[in-house]
Amino acid sequence: MFKWLLLIGLVASVPFAIWVWWLNDQVVSRFEGQKWQVPAEVYSAPIILKSGAPWKKQDLETLLEDTGYRFGRNSQKVGWAARSRTKVSAHLRSYIDHQGYHESERRIFSFENGRLQINALNGDSVAEARIEPQRIGFLYGGNTESRQILTYDQIPQTLLDILVAVEDRDFYDHWGISIIGIARALVVNLTHGARRQGGSTLTQQLVKNMYLSSERTYTRKLTEVIMSLLLEYHYSKQDIITAYMNEVYLAQFGNSALHGFAAASQHFFGRPLNELNIDEYALLVGMVKGPSLYNPQRSPQRAKSRRNVVLGVLKSQGRLTEQDYQSLIQQPIKLADNKRQKSIYGDYLDLVALQLSRDFDEITLATQNLKIYTGVDIRAQLAASQAMQRQVANLEQGDPKLKGLQGAMVVTDTRTGQVRAIVGSSDQYYTGFNRALGAVRPIGSLVKPPLYLSALATGRYTWWSKVEDKRLRFKVGREVWAPENYDRREHGEVHLYEAMAKSYNLATLALANQIGFDRIGETLRQLGVKRPFTMHPAMALGALELSPFEVSRLYQPIASQGQSNELGVVLAVMDQDNRLLKRFNRQTEVPFTDGVLAVTLDGMTKTPQIGTARAAQAAFPELTFAAKTGTTNQQKDSWYVGITGDYATTVWLGDDDNVPMKITGSSGAQKVWIDFTQHVNPTSLSSALPHGVGRFQVLKDSFELAADRCNDKVSLAFILGTEPKKSTSCIWPF
Repeated sequence: MFKWLLLIGLVASVPFAIWVWWLNDQVVSRFEGQKWQVPAEVYSAPIILKSGAPWKKQDLETLLEDTGYRFGRNSQKVGWAARSRTKVSAHLRSYIDHQGYHESERRIFSFENGRLQINALNGDSVAEARIEPQRIGFLYGGNTESRQILTYDQIPQTLLDILVAVEDRDFYDHWGISIIGIARALVVNLTHGARRQGGSTLTQQLVKNMYLSSERTYTRKLTEVIMSLLLEYHYSKQDIITAYMNEVYLAQFGNSALHGFAAASQHFFGRPLNELNIDEYALLVGMVKGPSLYNPQRSPQRAKSRRNVVLGVLKSQGRLTEQDYQSLIQQPIKLADNKRQKSIYGDYLDLVALQLSRDFDEITLATQNLKIYTGVDIRAQLAASQAMQRQVANLEQGDPKLKGLQGAMVVTDTRTGQVRAIVGSSDQYYTGFNRALGAVRPIGSLVKPPLYLSALATGRYTWWSKVEDKRLRFKVGREVWAPENYDRREHGEVHLYEAMAKSYNLATLALANQIGFDRIGETLRQLGVKRPFTMHPAMALGALELSPFEVSRLYQPIASQGQSNELGVVLAVMDQDNRLLKRFNRQTEVPFTDGVLAVTLDGMTKTPQIGTARAAQAAFPELTFAAKTGTTNQQKDSWYVGITGDYATTVWLGDDDNVPMKITGSSGAQKVWIDFTQHVNPTSLSSALPHGVGRFQVLKDSFELAADRCNDKVSLAFILGTEPKKSTSCIWPF
């Protein structure tokens, strides 16, 4: 009998051993391979606060709150801020990006005469301070799982202690399963006649989450036990607890499953995991037992009760004093604003994906946890989105015929050309149709500054030069084209700066006819128009069709005065170990001199002073900026370009079906720009001009330099050598 039983046992153990060997291979290959498919994370640019920049105290406080800083009595801890009646202090976080490691720093901000002043704790003046880049979204794959990967060293010890105390107090002593825990659960379940308590260790929970389904069978339980023993055999407790921290499921929002404590901290509290309080750690640990049941967004009272149970466990184990326990259970649950979870960056992410598609395949971007650093300015993006929504709503309310009005907006850094914000619609959230890229429409009078640039570049014209504003007729095929000014009037002989500022069509056509339409077409291509087009007279009045993004690229060389000519989106890509994979550098060569571009930009400042953008100048009487309005035939499209010391902004409004909307560049798009600019603390264009350019006061009626006492004069920029040679003191004999 013994021999037969031994033989049967040996034969039966062979398939069992093969099964265990197969499970061992599964455990090792999954744990040491790609444990999780984590999509690429996209980050904003750091927010740079500069001494001397225009800032309001309330604006800085709001910015700090939006980026997860807490206000308390002092700012000694990283991630905390404090405020007095006149000052704000903050302990800014450290961060790593493609430019290296940036240490945390404690800074004091004051606001004398509306200008930001930054000081260190010892009182020394500081030129600038930086708020770390913010994660704005994922590329691909982010709709199924949301996760941030932690290393063991990044896990707060307090969280580790609470998790082990509540979920598996024998974690550091068992081999993957706890006989005592199983026996305790068995007694409780038998006593109550139902399954009331589980005996799973943290290792078993990890195995269940990483390797197994949620079915409840004896076979699955046996598999779980064996795999837990194998996991403990191969890996250290640190490896296992780290994997658990990253794998545990904690919530579902929309189509995305929230995994790991780091992602949960950002989702629920809007700040890094290492900045949470004990009661907040207790809330997250309490959710492990029932993520849906104890979700604080859906069931705040139930979540609070569960949190207090966890705090009670800590008190019973001597980890909390009675006084601390009583204080913590009274704390309300303070969650991050739910509305901020709905991304306003969808249109910007379109651009990111478009640029990266040339260098990275979709699978890599969807699984490799790359870190993508962009130039998006979170303040500018929020201000642009809200300005578009508010002003379109106001326009629709004021005129029911404008129902269905849509819009797009592109904001770039005036100097570098980095894209700071993209708005693809007037809707509140991402719609999937990015009009900033896809709305290709006639640009109207936005074509005029490049046209006047063509004239200035010849060396035969200055802003003081005059041109006849009178009706012209052009034969186009078998038909005659006779354009008109917007006011249906002729204005006689006018200076070039007047013709552009007041957007005179007839004067512009006369100038185009003089310098040649082919030359204007070449200028447009040199400024960055890559879309094929055929030059003809109507092009000089804006028949050229471009998207808002293409218009921004067209204006960038002028806005930057030759410092940039391409628009940048992605700055760099790094891997999860912060190794630089690719840095994106852009060409900055512009086929025009800095002087000609600077003179053109200076001439555009006349548009808000005397031309079609006077409403914008009235809104910012102390601001020096350049602008151009644009309106197309039948008022189907409303355009506006505004250039300040910080941002070059293109705004388009219109209907997707291309029907007349009865708004001009001044009455439509300009209002969006004014709203946006009111919320970004604008700075004036620099008064400095490049070498070879000067600004002079000139008499309007005579090509002579005017003294300060002269009344009828205008300030104009000239390429040196083209300015008036004669001067007058305006002293007249009686």
